[in-house]
Order: sequence, then structure tokens, then C-alpha cells
Amino acid sequence: MTLCILIFIFSGGMIIYHHFGYPFLLAFASKYSSIKPKPQYSEDRLDKQKLSHLPSDALPHIALVIPVYNEGNAIAEKLFNLAFLEYPAEKLTIHVIFDGCNDNSYECAQTALNNPLCRSLQVTLYHESKNRGKLAQLNRLIPNIKADIIGLSDVTALLSIDALLLSAQHFSNKEIGAVCATYRFLSDGRAQETSYWQYQTQIKMHESALGSTLGAHGAFYLLRHSTFHTLPSDSINDDFLLPCEVIKQDYRVIYDPNMVAVEAEPTDLAQDFKRRVRISAGNLQQSLRLTSLLHPKHGITAMMFLSCKWVRPFMPLFFALALISSFFLSLHSVWLAPLFLGQISLYFLVLAQQLLKSNNTILIKLHYLVSGHGISVIGAFKYLTGAYKGPWR
Repeated sequence: MTLCILIFIFSGGMIIYHHFGYPFLLAFASKYSSIKPKPQYSEDRLDKQKLSHLPSDALPHIALVIPVYNEGNAIAEKLFNLAFLEYPAEKLTIHVIFDGCNDNSYECAQTALNNPLCRSLQVTLYHESKNRGKLAQLNRLIPNIKADIIGLSDVTALLSIDALLLSAQHFSNKEIGAVCATYRFLSDGRAQETSYWQYQTQIKMHESALGSTLGAHGAFYLLRHSTFHTLPSDSINDDFLLPCEVIKQDYRVIYDPNMVAVEAEPTDLAQDFKRRVRISAGNLQQSLRLTSLLHPKHGITAMMFLSCKWVRPFMPLFFALALISSFFLSLHSVWLAPLFLGQISLYFLVLAQQLLKSNNTILIKLHYLVSGHGISVIGAFKYLTGAYKGPWR
């Protein structure tokens, strides 16, 4: 009886803390903490305008690296988007890696670059005949690029026009090692995914204000070239691991809501499921490989890593322990039965939402949360059985 009570309190407490307590503490600390650092960017857009009039010698050389696998329908729009970015042409180089594409991506890029809109761009196309995987291409190319700042971006992510100028403003602070853009959707998208990213955006903003945000979204982020370290070839969530490597080198990783990467391509259910399974596998991998970030020398960032990222792959275990312990408690006392029945009701609502697809906002969020932890079990199993050893397409 006592053991079941302790297990239920601990597991239930971890579930509540991870999903609700931690975001609340972040918001409270970032608002009221007397030791909160000054923001590394200004909400005053005049700073950006002043920066745009600086001589180009005062701005860092930025190299944008864009891996491509069968993106013939999107590569031209991406190049046109880059042509409109506010940044000196002589300070910006673009490296597009065609990773064993078997469509017309390379030809579409060549055609787009012949358009007068793209004449000012300094673009290098790498036509690789073999599909090596995104990370293998980054490990091979980035160390040989001559630039102060490396930017990584997806083909389908369109960047806000002042994104590079804002990043240059951040990197003028020597403490900043990486800058992450916010992630938005061009279309309304799936309500649960949009809601999830709004939730994540708030967390990242608070983490950034207090120390370092943990990980980036692969749609667009930048890091100092000197901080880039090649990752093991079987790494999964490179957009999380690379910023964390920056933190381990005693730099800060910040999140700027004014820098925007807009996802132009809608994701269907099958793609979304595969993506979430892979991310879940990466979550377990990074929890196992980045335990050094739990060291107290990283200060509040260590606490944030523990509370948000490190514990996430183990959430399904806490859900299972809470359910099993409450079941045995309900057998011992009818007064404790609501602890078990309440969880059963919750899972019934999630199942009903899966089958009926209601438009109720609460049910949509609840379904996305619980199903996400179910998917993480699949991802963890796939990782432990070696399903992600091959190149990522």
C-alpha cells in the first residue's frame, strides 16, 4: 500500500511537473528573477535598421547550408526567398547539397538561379550521386566552408526578410554561440501541431531569457563556425545535438521570436507520424548521450535540460506507473478508485478523439499530448533495435 502510494505520487508528480510545473516555473522566473540577464536582442526594430546601414566589413560572413533530397517542387521558391533577404551579397554564401536526389531538384535549382532575381546570390550546388544522409553531408562540408557563421535551413522553410541581420546583431555578443528562429506555418495546418509549437515557443523564449534554449528547429538556426563539431554518423536529432554542443563549449544558445522560419509545405498524417517517431527515437538518444549537460557547472541550463528534455523519453514509463499503482490503490480502497478511473476516462477521451476527430480544442490538445508519448514508445523501441542506422531521407 505504502509503496503504491509513493510510486503514484512520484510518477504523477513527474507528469504534472514536466507538462505544467516546469513551464510555469520558467514563466515566473523569467518575469520576476532578479538575476535575469538582459535580452540579447532589442524589440526596437530601429536597431535592425541601423545594422542594415553598417558597412559590410562590420558584418559577419554567413554561409547558409541547405541539404536537399527530392525537393524539386520547392527548391526554386527557396532560392527566390533567399534572394530577397536583407544582407550584403558579398557577405552571404549559399551551399545547396543534393543528397542523391532521384528527381529534378538539381535541374530546378539551376533554372531558378538563371532567373534575374537570383543573380546577386553566391550559390554553390553540390550534386552528390549517392544518398549519404543529411548528417554525413553536413559533417563533410561544413568544416571546409570559410565563414564566420553557419546557417542551417530546410528547403521548405521560408525565412523572414531581416532574419540574417537580426542574427548578426546577436552574434556581435561574444557570449552567443547559436541563434534559433521561431517556427510557424504558412497554412493553418493541423490544429494540434500548431498548438504544440505555440507551447514550445513560449518555453524556448523563457529558456533563452534565463540561460540557453535547448535545441533548435531544423527549419532555420545559425551557429558560430568555430563551435561546429562533427557528430557521430548515427545521430538522429542533429538540430538538437548541434546547439547542445555549443552550450557544452560555454556559449549561450538563444531564441529570437523576431526571426521567423515559415513552413510552406503542409504535412500529411503519414509524414507527421514518421517524423514524430524519428524525433522520439532521437529524444532517447540525446538523453543518453548528453548527460554531461546535467553537470551543475551549466547552472540553470542543466536544470532546464533535466526538466524538459532529459526526462521526456521516460514520460511513458511514468504514465504506466501512475496507472498501475492507482489500480492497486483502488483495489485497496474504494475512496482511491477515482485516481484510477480518472486516468481510464482520460485515455478513453483520447481514443474517442482518435476515432471521431472532433473539433474540441481541449480534446485536440489532449490527444496530441498523450499520443505523442505513445509514439515515443515506438521511437524508443526503434532506436534500441537499431532502426535508424541508415541515412535520413
